[in-house]
Amino acid sequence: MGQKIIARTLSEAIEALAKYDCNIVAGGSDIMLQKRNTAGELPRFEKDVLFIANIEELHKEYVDEEGLHIGATMTLEEILRHELTPNVLKDCLKELASVNIRHFATLPGNIANASPAGDTIVVDILLDAKLKLTSIRGVRYVSAEDFVQGVRKIDLAKDELIEEIIFPKYDFDKLIWFKVGSRKAESISKLAFAAAYKLDGEKIASIRLAFGSVFMKAIRSHELEKELEGMSLKELGSRVEEFTEKYGKVISPIDDQRSTKSYRLEVTKNIVRDFLTTLAKGGN
Repeated sequence: MGQKIIARTLSEAIEALAKYDCNIVAGGSDIMLQKRNTAGELPRFEKDVLFIANIEELHKEYVDEEGLHIGATMTLEEILRHELTPNVLKDCLKELASVNIRHFATLPGNIANASPAGDTIVVDILLDAKLKLTSIRGVRYVSAEDFVQGVRKIDLAKDELIEEIIFPKYDFDKLIWFKVGSRKAESISKLAFAAAYKLDGEKIASIRLAFGSVFMKAIRSHELEKELEGMSLKELGSRVEEFTEKYGKVISPIDDQRSTKSYRLEVTKNIVRDFLTTLAKGGN
């Protein structure tokens, strides 16, 4: 195991990342499992370990003209209880892991883990969240949708740190979160679904649908959303099955220990069908 670095400031953290190849640890709920060793032994880290949980600059949640900012060391439980957190994200967090884990797990940790079953990633891409990535070279921003590139693959240079996640301002009539798991909470998703829409009279002004655990990463179909936007609710009612099938072709489920690809496909199509049918009737 390499050296342990406990950063007290953001500057200390990015300076350490510029010098050393580090595993970054805030809560550690995901990485400690990945690095677990045989029973009775400490986790095995091949790289140096940079602890960032004590960096006060990263422990904040606030709103400005850009939107909602959530700092990298805010725990999921703190985010869940914060008055500024969108309800759709709160609905997701309520069903994510146990209360104990939520007290030290973080939002960037869930994203950087890059699991197809990462529930918060579904909400991130639904709300067009972007990540602020900081290094000694400067700052860059990347959308949550582009940040996760595949299973355990992310757009993060080894000298970069996720400083915060930014959720732009949005205007929807309704936002929905839905998860299918072995039980209501504290289970890894068999599939996850989030949606948002805004109506302009009897027409769809804007709409978004996002899916998790049905592809190698959480996905949205911007093309299908564009097809739906501007459509009257009456026309949608006559085309629900068409768009259900179209969304069925967008996803590419897998078989794993939690479920089968055929189950995921059928359940996802059922959820989409129910959502579009309800929307065609004016929503609720």
